[in-house]
Amino acid sequence: MADSTPVWVTMATASLALGGVLFTALVTRWNLTSQKRTEKELEGLKAAAGTNLETLKSRLLTQRDERMAKLDREKVFSKFKDPLAHSAYDLQSRIFNIIRKSFLNRYYVNGSAREQEYAIENTVFLLAQFLGWTEIIRQEVQFLALDKDDNNTKKLRQLQYDIYTHLRTDSRFGPGFRLFAGEQRSVGELMIDRVTGSPRCLGFASFLTSRNTAIDRWLDPLRDDVKSMALNVAPFEQRLIAIQHSLIDLLQFLDPDCEWFPSKHRSHI
Repeated sequence: MADSTPVWVTMATASLALGGVLFTALVTRWNLTSQKRTEKELEGLKAAAGTNLETLKSRLLTQRDERMAKLDREKVFSKFKDPLAHSAYDLQSRIFNIIRKSFLNRYYVNGSAREQEYAIENTVFLLAQFLGWTEIIRQEVQFLALDKDDNNTKKLRQLQYDIYTHLRTDSRFGPGFRLFAGEQRSVGELMIDRVTGSPRCLGFASFLTSRNTAIDRWLDPLRDDVKSMALNVAPFEQRLIAIQHSLIDLLQFLDPDCEWFPSKHRSHI
């Protein structure tokens, strides 16, 4: 008859079994803990990825909107820069001729009745025309976002503001040939023709034949000033020269290569 199993063997076997159970329990707990930690990490990664994706989408939408706004501004600039440049050239040329070529003395003081009317009306019209195209561009651009890097639009606004300031101030030039800010805007608005849908400025013929009495409240004082210039331009020279210089700067911006207007015909007084 075989001997019974020694007590120490039984105890060792039981200890090993208990150790196995404990080890299995520890491994299972570690796996559960590791799984929860992994799931939490995955949730964090998903949330971060979602946040990054939304940030990227927002950035791309902003960039798209900025590109579209820039294209819109470029369309406005391309559409209206030609007539604005022509109106600036015509006005600066008239100022040059008044001061350097005795235009008013020749055609108003010593001219026929037809020449006298033309000298006054066309001179006033050239200023009103420029204000009209300036107002058209202002209205077309005002609702478009101005990108901080859009140098063209900012430069155009600054050049227009310089002319606007020369025309309205009386601290430097006195009251002659002056239009306040609101008056400039009013004249510009009344010079806009929207009959065809796309805004454009009235031409000289329409300006003469329509004779809008609303606009005459601001233009009649300018007519009187032009008549006074014909007799003595000196009191008006400083303002006229400042305006002419800024118009030349605007032409340089709009036509830097002198493709439309030769440089010899746009000299500073």
